[in-house]
Amino acid sequence: MPRFSQPYQILTFLMDIDSLLQKWRYNHVMLVQRMLGSKQGTGGSSGYLYLRTTVSDRYKVFIDLFNLSTWLIPRVYIPKLSKKMVRTLSHHSSLNANFDN
Repeated sequence: MPRFSQPYQILTFLMDIDSLLQKWRYNHVMLVQRMLGSKQGTGGSSGYLYLRTTVSDRYKVFIDLFNLSTWLIPRVYIPKLSKKMVRTLSHHSSLNANFDN
């Protein structure tokens, strides 16, 4: 349903942000290893060895969003919307579309 498209897009964008953060962390770890090796980091941490541990699911910001697909109900088990509900959702969608213009 078009009405549910925007929340889906927001959730997808949040997961994209999380993925980009993970990529940045990985790139940062590789940079630190190249530049400093395994010696102590500049912030007082153990440097590369510490940073390497931050590239894992444990440090995802929106881990629950990634796990949502585990709980999705197969479409065949989802009851059909009544005609009145479809009309209501469609009506609100068209109102929102007209309001955005």
